[in-house]
Amino acid sequence: MFSAGCQKSDEPTPDTLLGKNWYNTTQAGDDGHTIFSTTNPNLAWTYDGFRLDADGSFVEYGLDAAFNPETRPGSWKQEGSLKYRISFQNPARKGYLLRIAKPAANQLQARRDY
Repeated sequence: MFSAGCQKSDEPTPDTLLGKNWYNTTQAGDDGHTIFSTTNPNLAWTYDGFRLDADGSFVEYGLDAAFNPETRPGSWKQEGSLKYRISFQNPARKGYLLRIAKPAANQLQARRDY
């Protein structure tokens, strides 16, 4: 079920996608996608990931300019089947279209289109 902060589409968001931290495995997926897993690799140089919550909130994980872990809060709106428009609270941070492929319980493929 979607809250007022999300736009409904013809295809609902898979339950397996929401409410989980997804971490970049640095493995290539299909069509320019990258494989993400719910298991954090715990390596600072691969600290890259995201979380979509059912209330429309979004968090991106990454490294700051000094290579320290940081979180980048924002929001998401569904724009079709497994496509999510990402916006950040910090207006200086450019948003993007997050495309998800092959979602499963502990792994998925994702691509950021800027």
